[in-house]
Amino acid sequence: MAKPAPNARDAAIWLPVADLRPNPRNPRLHGSEVAQLARTILRTAWGAPIVAQARGRRIIGGHGRLEAAKLILQGLEVDGEMRGGAEHSFGGPPGCVPVRVVDVSDAEADAMTLADNARGLQGTDSAEAIVAMAAQFGRDAAVMADMGFGGEALDALVKRAGDAVMAAAAPASRSTQSDFLDEFGAAPSIEDTGGDESKAPFKTLLLTMTLEDHDVVIAALKSVQRSLDLPSRDAAIVHLARAHMKTVSE
Repeated sequence: MAKPAPNARDAAIWLPVADLRPNPRNPRLHGSEVAQLARTILRTAWGAPIVAQARGRRIIGGHGRLEAAKLILQGLEVDGEMRGGAEHSFGGPPGCVPVRVVDVSDAEADAMTLADNARGLQGTDSAEAIVAMAAQFGRDAAVMADMGFGGEALDALVKRAGDAVMAAAAPASRSTQSDFLDEFGAAPSIEDTGGDESKAPFKTLLLTMTLEDHDVVIAALKSVQRSLDLPSRDAAIVHLARAHMKTVSE
């Protein structure tokens, strides 16, 4: 096993919340979302450590988490019951949070703070992936609402995800993706067609199931898609549904 370098520091240490100093020049402003973050931490667990400058314990990254920790230590109502309090443990000693201490200059610390908040250094979110992950909690779950994924936000993401799926499922005979989107209007809902019957209305169907059932369903849809030479798994679902309804009506 490799030996740690002589000057190696612990990845994170437990420090009392009172020992940490916010950076007064922090460019990220926090407000009511701090309470939402605090409730999310209490419903789940403390994740990434706060990053602080070795000299003076000034915060580099994690100002929002620090404010959330203060709220939790004051006591906070979550889902109808009081949680937290002065002796609350975030996984270590009561009243302490995990902190990554780095020995950098003030200028380097400021650069790290800017980088931590820089939109240009962050990736983009996949609406389809968010919807798939959020589905297990339900449309109106409080834990999702506190993260900014309430019912209306999820509905909007479902529509975006549906549009992306329809674009990806464009038949090979279409010369370009734009031709497909022009014809179908980026998968409009019935309400979006404006009475134009030349545009086929679409709706997004979100299904939740166990991992085992998911694997079985996907395998079955792939099989139907291949055997009938259908353009997508969506078409396979429609084919199976219509075949079932025809059987029931006979």
